[in-house]
Amino acid sequence: MVNTIIAYLRDIGWDIELDEMQGNGIPAVLTNRYDHIPKEWLEFVRSVKHMVSPDETTWFLGTEDFDIQGDKAFQWNEWELISLESAGNDAEWKSNIEKFWDRHLPIVMSVKGGYSYYAVSMEDGSIVQGAAPEFDSHR
Repeated sequence: MVNTIIAYLRDIGWDIELDEMQGNGIPAVLTNRYDHIPKEWLEFVRSVKHMVSPDETTWFLGTEDFDIQGDKAFQWNEWELISLESAGNDAEWKSNIEKFWDRHLPIVMSVKGGYSYYAVSMEDGSIVQGAAPEFDSHR
């Protein structure tokens, strides 16, 4: 499945760099936070360093994106961070935001036409989509 996705996206012009060290494991930031990550997605994230659309507005999150030491314009959990900042001192709102993101692992981020994402639901493995300004109101 991973090879099919990679081949298709390369054919339509995506910039893709595979992780030559595929056995390095899953980034701790993920395993410390998420249970029940689908094995297909784990295979994918182990294989891909970065995968970016031709216009550089949409990207799949790969191993490089979960490196919290890296210098990036957007962190892997940027939409959560933006939401938490918006919540200000509202503890209940912040708690709801954190609970949402504890149950939804972002896999694709986009800034094309506004901030949006695709995420894997940790509850049932489904893919959900959401967008600003209310990232935690997914479709």
